[in-house]
Amino acid sequence: MTEISRISRRTLLGGSLAAAAVGLSGCSTVTRSTDIAALNKPVALPTYKRFDGPKPDLPRSHPLMPDCFYRFPEHPAKVTDGVPADGSDLSGSVPTSNPIPPTADRNLYWQELNRRIGSPLSLTITSATGSDFTNKFATSVAGDTLGDLFNVDGKFSYLPQFLEARAQDLTEYLSGDAILEYPFLANLSPDSWRGCVFSGGIRAVPIQRGVMSSTLLLARQDLLDQFGVELGSPGVDELNAVAKAVTDQKKNRWAFAVPPSSALSAMLRLPNGWEVRDGRLVHGRELPEYKEMLAITAKMQADGLIHPDGVAKNNQKVWFSQGSAVMTQDTYSSIQSFYRRAVTPNFAIALPVVRDSAGKVGRFLLGAPNNSISAIRPSSPERTKMLLRVLNWMAAPFGTEEYLFRKFGLPGRHYTLKGTDPVLTKDGSSEVCLGEFPIQYLADGGYPVYFPGHPEAVDVAYNHLKTILPTAILQPTYGLYSSTDSTRGKVADKDFDSLTKEIQLGRSSLSDWDKAVANWRKSSGDAIRHEYEEAMAAQGRK
Repeated sequence: MTEISRISRRTLLGGSLAAAAVGLSGCSTVTRSTDIAALNKPVALPTYKRFDGPKPDLPRSHPLMPDCFYRFPEHPAKVTDGVPADGSDLSGSVPTSNPIPPTADRNLYWQELNRRIGSPLSLTITSATGSDFTNKFATSVAGDTLGDLFNVDGKFSYLPQFLEARAQDLTEYLSGDAILEYPFLANLSPDSWRGCVFSGGIRAVPIQRGVMSSTLLLARQDLLDQFGVELGSPGVDELNAVAKAVTDQKKNRWAFAVPPSSALSAMLRLPNGWEVRDGRLVHGRELPEYKEMLAITAKMQADGLIHPDGVAKNNQKVWFSQGSAVMTQDTYSSIQSFYRRAVTPNFAIALPVVRDSAGKVGRFLLGAPNNSISAIRPSSPERTKMLLRVLNWMAAPFGTEEYLFRKFGLPGRHYTLKGTDPVLTKDGSSEVCLGEFPIQYLADGGYPVYFPGHPEAVDVAYNHLKTILPTAILQPTYGLYSSTDSTRGKVADKDFDSLTKEIQLGRSSLSDWDKAVANWRKSSGDAIRHEYEEAMAAQGRK
């Protein structure tokens, strides 16, 4: 029996799974938390083989450029034969950010899903809101009820040890050319697979999002046109000038829904978390440019340019959609949801390319390649291969018949066609979970730039990506593991987030930031730095 099997339910629920997993470090069956080199031991990544599917409508100008489509292909091809499963019962646990769909006995989509998979799939679906999924996950670990397939937060404490103890080692099935048995998993990027390697093994499957998860500045182009204001490609001063021009508090209109930290980070050329400088890792929060960003956002708040609830609360999607805010920050993948929420027929989004003080394209900070990861319960080779076939089916890419069903369900009941674009019906929104049925947190294909009914938005996103990708940067510690960051990083991040809001609201000063950074270095920051440097050395990164 592994150490995690002996952790009590009280420990899990009282101190969180993170605290409970401390016991793993003393277990002989898993890697010790102090052995940073072993925890970050590399392995041969799965061979990447791009799926030969429908030709994108726009050329891929950069290796990270997602496929861009104006419309869904008219004749989606069926790319699988038979069913992936073997008829046995399957179980899993997943989060959802949408309303939980009706259960399988009342859900025609779910029933058809089971038929197409070839096995009845039972899912424990938990809201991703707040700490609901985290708490449910801890309970499931304690009761050993995660299921055959389960989603795991990539920032989960003591993740390598947990996966060694409770997940199937997938290395022999997926490393190198072995993955070619599962062509849709092989279509996922090498960067996404780096987030699945721990302790010298491939322990999970990525829930890939790629650059579509990156946060950027969004603007209401229709409102800018209405006001006769040109946003262009702004630096700090130009952004402030536009913000003052569009703000009218008497009309309940503010420039920003939330502080525009992503745009300012790019303008000030901040690192993406950590960065190697002069042979040493430095965190962005340690740099004077970070304090400059805090000062700028605090001034914006004091000048009334940010929605009065934009710092303390977060209802930015509503404010931006309804026009209470002319600009906000969100991800590329959020664009479609904003068009769905639009309350005016001429609603249009612009994605300004921000500039640094020298007038160059700002330093765009890429989001993590993965939303999360999913794992498989340890089993026999035959059952493991069957479960991988199921995950492969779930990862069928855009433009296939399998993708069309997975995201939109059955024609007539769940969607109708507008041209060649599927449009969810009322039943589709409910039963298919707004096109995001939570099997997407067990496996999924890469996200394309595709906004049904809005080909003009595809051009806007493509042109922005084409401009920023050549100089965009991924967090250098992505795919690395630090035990101290795993156990203390979330608390520190939460504390810094709270202090950031206090500074923006004028309740704390920048000197308080200096004190907090100094305390963080002593309590955990320097240890995290050292562990990541050791991890980088173990993987041969510079």
